[in-house]
Amino acid sequence: MLTVRDTWLGPGIDVVAPYTDMSAAHPWQNQRFAEYRDTGPGAVVAVPENRPQLDAARAGSATPAACLGDWTPGRKRRRTDTAF
Repeated sequence: MLTVRDTWLGPGIDVVAPYTDMSAAHPWQNQRFAEYRDTGPGAVVAVPENRPQLDAARAGSATPAACLGDWTPGRKRRRTDTAF
């Protein structure tokens, strides 16, 4: 799921059609895109059906901690399994 949350979106974002199809076989509407509490000129919800919004309850499950657990991208882990 792509979730854009608590983000300032600049004027480069098309407020009428912010998402695009990756291909005709994969329209963006069939993907899992959502937004929550974004601000800025690119965050205007001009066409609600083109800007899926999360409610507060669903946004709680779309946090770095909820998605990544204790993994910190870029942090090297010590190898503890000697089978490798």
